[in-house]
Amino acid sequence: MGKFARAVCVSAAVLITLAACPAPGPDIFITGFEELQDGSRMAVYWKNGERTALTGNAGSAWPFSIAVSGSDVHIVGVQIDQGRHQAVYWKNGEKTILGEPHETTWASSVAVSGSDVYIAGREMNEYGTFNAVYWVNGVKQYLSNEPLSAIASCIVVSNGDVFIAGSDSNGEPEGLKAVYWKNGEQVILSFETGSARTNSIAVSGSDVYVAGHEDNIAVYWKNGELIPLTDDTVIATVSAIAVSGSDIFISGNHVDDNGRTVAVYWRNGEKTILSADGNTGAAHSITADGRNFYIAGRNSDASGARSAVYWENGRMTVLPKGENSVSSEANAIYITARN
Repeated sequence: MGKFARAVCVSAAVLITLAACPAPGPDIFITGFEELQDGSRMAVYWKNGERTALTGNAGSAWPFSIAVSGSDVHIVGVQIDQGRHQAVYWKNGEKTILGEPHETTWASSVAVSGSDVYIAGREMNEYGTFNAVYWVNGVKQYLSNEPLSAIASCIVVSNGDVFIAGSDSNGEPEGLKAVYWKNGEQVILSFETGSARTNSIAVSGSDVYVAGHEDNIAVYWKNGELIPLTDDTVIATVSAIAVSGSDIFISGNHVDDNGRTVAVYWRNGEKTILSADGNTGAAHSITADGRNFYIAGRNSDASGARSAVYWENGRMTVLPKGENSVSSEANAIYITARN
């Protein structure tokens, strides 16, 4: 996959190279939601800070992942219809419901390879638990179909191979296991704990990077080798991983000494706090282009006002929201070379 990889979950971005004159910055695509006065959620996305609503004021929907291919913008998430969660997919703003209306489904991540669209998620089964599933051009395929829950959380496609990160409570060892699937074949990452999961996956060349948790410890795996980011004295979560050259970027949150949850990222294992003093926040998605790195998430100021934001090399930009929205949050980011 070239010099770098990223996850939209999060899939591969486009390398920006330097010319004799400074190259223009990339196009920055971000998706998330706005909360309205009645508590419902409106799905939105931003291109270079310009806001587009995906849904109206009725009902609730929120996206989890975005991918861009050519002029096409692909977004996946979930909507609530008559109390039931439904996986949804938007292509250039046009919505498709994945699965049947009576099914409970979630779409967590999207990747595009050529003309094919891959979507990872989960489906409630006859046992009242979840099957890990993914869709290829709308056709559902099962990664699990067993009594205990399994979830597919992030999908990337590299050199024709499909990698999906997730978790599975079926099989051995007992308990919730951190796993990933390569072309449908499961690889178990955690063996020493009964509570582990993965949230994101990135592939760079022949190397597979997976980020998640073992018990309460934030970790990532490189080719199956466990690398801790925290210890059991810190409460932290990991959301996404991206690889750019020799640099490994991971986004997430941690609880500081004052009990506040703040947005953080790790670069090659070294943690940096993104939230300003007195603010709280969350970092949900990260990507890099060889020169710069970009993180999408949420910032809450001292008054408690919540805004969708992104950070470029640690510098925060607040994204605009609709006039009827009381708060907003950014869940995923994707960059492409600017035309």
